[in-house]
This record gives sequence, C-alpha cells and structure tokens, in this order.
Amino acid sequence: MRAAPRWVLPQLADSGAVAALCEALSLPPHVCRLLCARGHADADSAKRFLRPRLDQLHDPLLMRDMDAAVERLAHAIELGETIMVHGDYDVDGMASTALLIRALRGFGANVVPFIPRRLTDGYDLSAAGVDAAISAGARVLVTADCGTNALAPVASLTAAGIDVIVTDHHLPSGLVPDCLAVLNPARDGCGYPDTDLVGAGVAFKLALALARRVGAPEGYVFALLDLVALATVADVAPLRGENRVFVRYGLRLMADSTNAGLQAMVRAAGLEGKPLTAGRVGYILAPRLNAVGRLNHGLLGVDLLTTTSHSEANRLARDFEALNRERQDLD
Repeated sequence: MRAAPRWVLPQLADSGAVAALCEALSLPPHVCRLLCARGHADADSAKRFLRPRLDQLHDPLLMRDMDAAVERLAHAIELGETIMVHGDYDVDGMASTALLIRALRGFGANVVPFIPRRLTDGYDLSAAGVDAAISAGARVLVTADCGTNALAPVASLTAAGIDVIVTDHHLPSGLVPDCLAVLNPARDGCGYPDTDLVGAGVAFKLALALARRVGAPEGYVFALLDLVALATVADVAPLRGENRVFVRYGLRLMADSTNAGLQAMVRAAGLEGKPLTAGRVGYILAPRLNAVGRLNHGLLGVDLLTTTSHSEANRLARDFEALNRERQDLD
C-alpha cells in the first residue's frame, strides 16, 4: 500500500512573523507559515497573493518601447495600413496572436495573422514570415511570443520598409533586434516591474495601452483575459504577481466565455459544466492546441480562437480532438 502523502513545512527562525500574520489575517498557523516561506510575511503582501485584483496590474507604459509601439499602431489604424501579427505554433503563440488579432480588429485595424509551419518554416520569425509580410503588403509586423532573437529576419523586414514591433518574453541570446519596438520584460534595461509574463501577457499589455490611446473601451481588452490565462497556464509560468491576477480572472472568464472557439474546445474535451481549474486547462485544453501546432498548422489554432462562428468552432474543435488522439498515439 502506498504511504499517505504528508506535508513537510519549513521551520522559520522568526516564529513571531507567523504569529503576527495569523492575527492579522485570521488564518491557521500552517497557512501563514507557507505564506512566510513564499516571501509574504507582510500582511498586505499576503492579502495581494491570496486575493489577486485587477487594480494590482502595472501601467503598460512602464514597459520599454511601449509608447513607440502604441503610436505606430494607432497611426496604422488611422491610415488603414495592413498589420501582420506573426505568432508561434505553441499555445502561448497561438493565444498571443489571437488576442492581438481580436483586439486590433476591434479597434478597426486591417490585420492578418501568420503562424509558421513547424516542419517547413522552423521556429520563430524566419524567412517565411518575412516573405508572408511582404506578400500581404504589410506596413507593420507585430510578433507574438517570438522575435527577440530574430535579428536577421527583422533586419530584412526593416530593409523592406516594414516597421517591426516585437512582443515576446524569451531571454535575449545577445543584442535585441534593431527595430521600432521590442516589448519584452526580460530584456536588459526594460525596467518593467514584472518579468514573469508570458507572450500573451505582453500582448495583453500592448492591447490595453493601445485601447487607451485610441479611445476604445478597456473592458473589451479585459474580456480577452481568458486567452491570457490559457497561455500562462500552458507555459507553466509562475503564478505570482500579474500572472496570478491574469489566471484568477481569466479562469473565471473561461468558465463562461463568449469566445466561440474556447466554448467549443471545452465541450469537445468533455469539460462543459465542470470547474475550469488551472490543472484542467494545463492537462486537458492546452495539449489539444499544442497538437494542432505540432501535427498540422498552428494557424488553425488562431482560427479557432478568433472565429465568431459556432459551427466553424465546433468543426475545428472536433478536428483538434482527433489530432490530440494522434499525438497521444505517437507519444
């Protein structure tokens, strides 16, 4: 018989901090000991951790280059220029792309998505993305969850007269691209208070700042937090700081989502009527999107997350179920 699991709690030198937290929050000692171990000995810090709120989010303009990115996109919207959003073929890349597509279209932009094919185009922004942007007549290219290390492709786009805005969260391997804007909390000198964001978190920040610039309702962007939660959980990002806020509110939205694609995927996965926890998102929903990026084309994932047609969403969700079973068989 397997032994019953047991908690091994850290012994803190300052038992007074635990006692003070117990009194301030009216919580049991073992909970307060865990909070102190996680760096939340201060009552206000512990409250923020236990009760994440939207007013804890930082101003998007604190991110380096955000002002330049927002002004260029606002200008593109005013002129009716074509904007290409270039994502990645994993869940974060698809969700980031879908978020930006939905936001930009909601602001009146002429926008087209692009996701590379894993087997033929490779990872990240590459020659395939450059060719697609030129063919589409794009004047601006926005990356989603990629681009930080794509120095040569970005240089090619710039030489072709296309302004590039990188939104990403991956660590730079050296210099960042020389382009209009590189929105990445992990880059040197960014100064943004939270470096744990995934690609969809950075995309959300750009969409929120742009909404404020063009006078669009912020609620439209906050309604996209279901996509941010999906990506944050799928990327196994630390659930602290802004990520904790994103996931708390995003899971609530996902449970009653107006996104036709998410609704269809939840039904097809047998989760309708069940609580949508981070575990179910990470182990049931996310693999279905990853399967389409690995075995077919990640652009289908963007189609699912951006469609307003319930019939198309149901068809795609059924296809994703078959691809996920194929992925399981291959594994």
